[in-house]
Amino acid sequence: MSFLELTQFYKEHYSTGYLNPDSNDKMTSFERKLELISLICYITHKNKLKNPDITYYQVIMKLSQNLGLSEDFIKGLAIVCEDLAYGCNEFPTFNLKKEEILKEVRSILSTYMPF
Repeated sequence: MSFLELTQFYKEHYSTGYLNPDSNDKMTSFERKLELISLICYITHKNKLKNPDITYYQVIMKLSQNLGLSEDFIKGLAIVCEDLAYGCNEFPTFNLKKEEILKEVRSILSTYMPF
């Protein structure tokens, strides 16, 4: 595959699209993507300690319930998270308290735009 073909393949299968930051939020769309991925990795890592068979896909499916996200987006995000988390045991939580993390992930996911 050429570079352009690989780029198109990536966009079709693994892109996180645009995460529209809240106007009160000082984070850029790029920072939101990193936060989302890191928090999903953190949640999945913590859950794997109790249930080693849990997958990134299962965690994201649960977190995105009733948000109307496409199956393709969820699968792609799960693959990206799993890849970036490979070999890692610590993930930034952006100074969020434990009880705020799930709410933040859902908040970010709810801003998803596929373009």
